[in-house]
Amino acid sequence: MHAALNLACLTIGVAGTLLILLYLNFELTYDTYHENADRIFHIDTKAIKTHDKTLDVNWGGTPANLAPYIQQDYPGVEAYTRFYQFWPAADLKLQFNENFIEETNIYATDPAVFDMFTFKLMEGDKTDALKGPNKIVLSETLAKRIFGNKPAIGQLLSSNLNHVIPDYPSAYTLLVTGIYQDLPENLHLRPKALISAETDLALEAYYFNRFNVDTYLLLSAETDPSTLGNKLSDIYINYLDAAREPVMVFAKHALTPIKQIHLEESGGLTYIFIFGAIGLMLLLIAGISYVNLTTAQASRRALEIGIRKVMGSQNSQLIFQFLSESLFFTITALLLAILLLAEGIPFLNDMLNLRLHLHQLWQPTLLAGIVGIIVLLGILGGSYPAFFLSRLAPVKVIKGKTTKKVPLRKVLVSIQLSAVIFILTSTGMIYQQLQFLRNKDLGFDKEHVINFTIPNEDNLASKYASLKNSLLQNPDILGVGTSSFTPGNSGMFRRPIAIDGSPNQEQQFVYSGYIDEDFFEIMDIDMSLGRSFSSNSPGDSSNILVNEALVRAFELKEPIGDKLRLGGKGNPNFYTIIGVVKDFHQSSLYTPIESQIFILQQPEQVYAKIGKDIPKSLQYIEQSWAKVFPNESFTFSFIEDEIQDGYMSDQIRGKVFFLLAVFTIFIAFLGLFGLASYLATQRIKEIGIRKVLGASVNNLVFLITRDFIILTLLAALPAFALAWYTIDQWLVNFAFRIDINYTLFGLSLVFTLLLTFATTGLHAWRAARVNPLKNLRYE
Repeated sequence: MHAALNLACLTIGVAGTLLILLYLNFELTYDTYHENADRIFHIDTKAIKTHDKTLDVNWGGTPANLAPYIQQDYPGVEAYTRFYQFWPAADLKLQFNENFIEETNIYATDPAVFDMFTFKLMEGDKTDALKGPNKIVLSETLAKRIFGNKPAIGQLLSSNLNHVIPDYPSAYTLLVTGIYQDLPENLHLRPKALISAETDLALEAYYFNRFNVDTYLLLSAETDPSTLGNKLSDIYINYLDAAREPVMVFAKHALTPIKQIHLEESGGLTYIFIFGAIGLMLLLIAGISYVNLTTAQASRRALEIGIRKVMGSQNSQLIFQFLSESLFFTITALLLAILLLAEGIPFLNDMLNLRLHLHQLWQPTLLAGIVGIIVLLGILGGSYPAFFLSRLAPVKVIKGKTTKKVPLRKVLVSIQLSAVIFILTSTGMIYQQLQFLRNKDLGFDKEHVINFTIPNEDNLASKYASLKNSLLQNPDILGVGTSSFTPGNSGMFRRPIAIDGSPNQEQQFVYSGYIDEDFFEIMDIDMSLGRSFSSNSPGDSSNILVNEALVRAFELKEPIGDKLRLGGKGNPNFYTIIGVVKDFHQSSLYTPIESQIFILQQPEQVYAKIGKDIPKSLQYIEQSWAKVFPNESFTFSFIEDEIQDGYMSDQIRGKVFFLLAVFTIFIAFLGLFGLASYLATQRIKEIGIRKVLGASVNNLVFLITRDFIILTLLAALPAFALAWYTIDQWLVNFAFRIDINYTLFGLSLVFTLLLTFATTGLHAWRAARVNPLKNLRYE
């Protein structure tokens, strides 16, 4: 039984540690697939300088015309590549014969993309695959979806690609010029297809005032990225035409290594350190449990050791025996752990939304680390019988006179108990924060609201009106409206504005979105002052709505009727404020509610409020869609799901943390089980004498469990301090957060005390029930 428990303990501990190693390896090797990864940098826009002030923006985008000037003026820049979408819809629809495909991750880009990034072309020539207009290079998977096993190179794809700028061509025909191998999953940018940038006829017309392009630079080995980033403002000073751009003077940029992009987007190195610490903690706990259980079993082998020594065994032979046994045991645990992972990784990937693969373990650095860990555990587990018991005199060993004091073992168990309390408390707080995010009132009604995009076709306004009228004929469809953003999931863009009625005439950046007259009613967003847009007010095209946060930011006393100017106070054109919207969360709860403006316009994102009969309503919507857009497939999403997807990374981490918590508790209490068994065996004669002298079973159970209860109480002090600090630092990431629940700290301690008492009390009760004569017959 002890051997099985020990093997299970060590196997689960090693499996959990390997799981964390796989996770950390996946996260820390983001974008290392690209051969030039060390020299590729993304340009971020940190601030905008206007004639009035400098505004912090922290945009990921840059102007499209910035990169050519950079390569022209700075010799340390070897190449540049821009990724962007010049079409308004998120999904791009491609058609070949009767096969329609919708894909999101398609970008227009420059021909140099194949020189900078590692795209392994299976077909086509990278030198001219993206040179010239109307060319497209497909990923291997997308090519199979479109063409199956048929040849793809040279085929023509029709598309619904409409330009975001009016009066430019639409429904582009694209020539397939290449196919590249599917990209690995740990890249921050994984396009499914690339369209030549020259397909965009407005490419040369873009100016410094449109920050809609992700720009990457390939620097020479001698170029300092921080120095170059500080110099990029000179581009605006040298080339910006004040007559064409009257508001902005220049922008401040910084260069971010592509290998850091994912870490910054996912919370920086904080989570890496947290999971690394958990991995070390899990390994430590598994090692402690293994050592405790191994030494407990070794003490029972004292008679065997004594007889071997009497029969002539040398110390070196005993050392080799116990160390080889322990190493064999740990290697067996490693093999079982790998088998467990091989069976469990697909399930874990699905449950935790991870993308881990077992073959990651065969990397030389990971393999060396795993072998080192196993050897270390083997030596630690076998060291007690090998180096201590083997050196004792045979007479003492045979009589069982080894040692009765185990202070080191108690210290190790207290470390385990601290880890258990820390894990329980932290997991509980993470769960409560995630539940808070799920249930918090966001200032709008997100239930039973679906979102879909209408195609940008000719007579779009009349087709949308026809679809809307058809939908509203169904009494279970409560409302239909349009918006350029999804509440609670951002999508709004920031722009500078000034308001005439503000005491502070300086411009500020605010979030901006387009809506129609029905959107706020659908989302149950109320007005706090004035009125909303109305179809009965044709002049609303020159009016605007603002939120309460904007009123506070601009210190407006009577906002209704104030003139709002886009860009700044120098703009002769203005909107008139007609209403103030109650604050709602335009973005996730990571960020506070900020200033917002709403302009009347009919975007292509449609929102429909559905009643109770969801399946029947969805079927009706799809039928109505087919009548208006017979050549377009109908796809939709619930905005409640979209909002929750924004917290996916924290939900994944919470699930991983919970899984590791289960591992930790299981392993720790197996170790405690082993130590309790060992101590009960060591004190068996003391228990017999106490029973002869009149001690009851309850007295003896309390006597044996008392030390463990005290250990648990002492272990709680550092555990609570570490848990408080860790959770406090994690909650800093959220603008809206729960307070630290100190009741949870107490419940974690109580739960640990109960488990400790149950685990140790079982051995104490069994030892106390034994007849004293059985243990004292030789005394």
